[in-house]
Amino acid sequence: MCPTGRTSRSYCAPSSPPGVLLGPIRAECLISADFVQACLDTHIWPDLLDEWEEALARLGAGEGAGWAQGGRGLRLYFHPSDSGRLSLSIHDPDRLTVALGLEPPPQWIEEHEIRLRRMREVYGQS
Repeated sequence: MCPTGRTSRSYCAPSSPPGVLLGPIRAECLISADFVQACLDTHIWPDLLDEWEEALARLGAGEGAGWAQGGRGLRLYFHPSDSGRLSLSIHDPDRLTVALGLEPPPQWIEEHEIRLRRMREVYGQS
């Protein structure tokens, strides 16, 4: 919850059909807050999955992380605080830059690790 009582969220989800792929998975990054509603189309290449796994490990250790590094596409920067809140900066150079303050649920990293395993299955990397 935001201090005002409103919710802020961001969610990236694959929108490509399941199956073993050789190219990128089409995905959507959904951003919702009292001041912004956005759906950013992006693509996730297989080599970005290792980077995602590293970012989740850093966040699990209470460190900040960024994903995906390099390139010109969508980038997410996570800045955890000691209070359990999370600052999330979302940057897409052609469309949007926004920062959100979030209170993620306790199991959010584990939920993203499950999503990562599902993405690896789509690429035949299980």
